[in-house]
Amino acid sequence: MTNAILLAAVLAACAVLIWVVWKQQGNQGNSNPEQEDARIPPLLRGINFLLSDEPDRALKELVHVAKLQTETAEVYLALGEMFRNKGEFGRAVRIHQNLLARPDLPNHLHMQAQLALAVDFQAGGLLGRALQQFGRILNAQPAHIQALEASLRIREQGREWEIAEELLQRLDQVRGTSSSLHHAYLLTEMARQKLAKRDEEKALALVQQAIERDPACAAAHMLFAEIDLKRAHAETAIGSMQQLHAAAPHYLPLMIPMLVANPGAYESHGKVFLMQCWQEKHDELLALAWIRAIRNEHDVSAARKLMAEMQFEPQSLSACLHLKALLDDDDPLAHASRKWQSTQKNVACVECGVKFVEMRWQCPQCHEWGTMRPIREKETT
Repeated sequence: MTNAILLAAVLAACAVLIWVVWKQQGNQGNSNPEQEDARIPPLLRGINFLLSDEPDRALKELVHVAKLQTETAEVYLALGEMFRNKGEFGRAVRIHQNLLARPDLPNHLHMQAQLALAVDFQAGGLLGRALQQFGRILNAQPAHIQALEASLRIREQGREWEIAEELLQRLDQVRGTSSSLHHAYLLTEMARQKLAKRDEEKALALVQQAIERDPACAAAHMLFAEIDLKRAHAETAIGSMQQLHAAAPHYLPLMIPMLVANPGAYESHGKVFLMQCWQEKHDELLALAWIRAIRNEHDVSAARKLMAEMQFEPQSLSACLHLKALLDDDDPLAHASRKWQSTQKNVACVECGVKFVEMRWQCPQCHEWGTMRPIREKETT
């Protein structure tokens, strides 16, 4: 990794050197040859120090290069990026702040330095200062996509869902797109916050708005069903599950524990609904989630009884191991299966491929919403 960073820095410095030589040739009549020649030795020394992994000495030489002529501010930007990539955020911040302090800096380089400084703060975990810096960029260029995207990401990290929703609307306007699923998940998170404050009516309104925005928002259907189950509205809760099954059936197993934990709704409507879903597709993940929920809510005998009613016979190795972990106690293989089950990665992002043990609505790696899906046997082989 370090070699790649150094190589990138060397290439950037070499690009500057080539540009300087070209500039020299284009302005031979207006430049001082002694000043032009003075830039080359420290630049070469700086490159040599970079190759020798001596960033402090490289910085000293390349700063000297940058001071000799205004246009070579690109050297500063390349150095700042190098230090940021190496995790030396303080040095990157100082370089970009010094660059911004120069009164003769061209406007396009000033904006590049502003953005670089904001990214330094964000990468270093100084999210408040990063937001301030991105705000300065947006004040100058309201349609700056990178600043909008970074601000949105920080607001989502801070669970500031209403501000995030406003930023996403601005991004959609700039891009000319409609991020309906992303909006739906943000509305659902806003609804969760309202529910935590016991504002159930507002939460329901936001969830309904999320479903209307994009019916494939699994989190919205689950929250709607959760609220209805608490209100003892079993029929409407099952209706939410049916809508989810129609729009995004791969998420249905996530709702089963919540349904089984509500005996009234489960016995009156839920069991029949789940049996219909099972008979339609014989989905192993649905079967395992159902058997596991019954096992956790009742006991092993109840789980075995359900398995017999379903006439479920596992067709994959992972399903066999899951059942072994659930239904057997003293068998050594059952102990090994439980240990395997506790570390098994069950969900994966369809965008970037990262895998996790538990379900997340937003991928922690690529930050996309609604891209995490339960892993099926054919996806693991």
